Amino acid sequence: MIPTLIIDSTNCKTELCMLGKAYGTDKSPYNTIGHRHPYTAVYNMLFAVYKNKNINFAEIGVAGGSSVVMWNAFFEKANLFFYDRDQSFLDNAKQYVSIKRNIFSLMDVRDVKCMIENFKSIENGLDILVDDSSHNVDDQNLIIHAALPYIKSGGMIIIEDVNRNDSEDLYFKILEDIHHEFSFISFILTEHNDRFSPGYNNDKLLLLVKK
Repeated sequence: MIPTLIIDSTNCKTELCMLGKAYGTDKSPYNTIGHRHPYTAVYNMLFAVYKNKNINFAEIGVAGGSSVVMWNAFFEKANLFFYDRDQSFLDNAKQYVSIKRNIFSLMDVRDVKCMIENFKSIENGLDILVDDSSHNVDDQNLIIHAALPYIKSGGMIIIEDVNRNDSEDLYFKILEDIHHEFSFISFILTEHNDRFSPGYNNDKLLLLVKK
């Protein structure tokens, strides 16, 4: 059984919440365009210690590029790596940020070799990996296993948009052979009065912290 933390951020407006609103990412419950996942307050809490450090941060799935801009504004000293299977999404996101500390690369999360090649190329490994790609359980399994060797000790893997209706046993099976590699494993059920994900009901994270 994987434990679950329930975090209600209704009364919390963090810096990341406001950046998410300003740049129109669905990670903020204050977003005014489309879905509103209550992730930014949780992220602000988890990532505060990294904010002004020269870390390696990666996100899989850039879509319209709004989160790319948000992460650049929040992590002012980080090396940022963004992946997507759609080159047009990557090209669009590139125009909004400085190329000096941003690397954009093609990645198909169903191609393990492709993922490993990308992760392996990151000097000194990753401090944080956020998966916002297909939201498919089988793909998430591949991502976790492919990324794990390239996550630093104390580093995090965060799987976004876990469907609240999916059996948690699916994730228990994913982690069954590697759970000993982590010092902390938990679902985070994110709540907020303004959360909005009709038809998906997927305002849930899986947080993995490597030993």
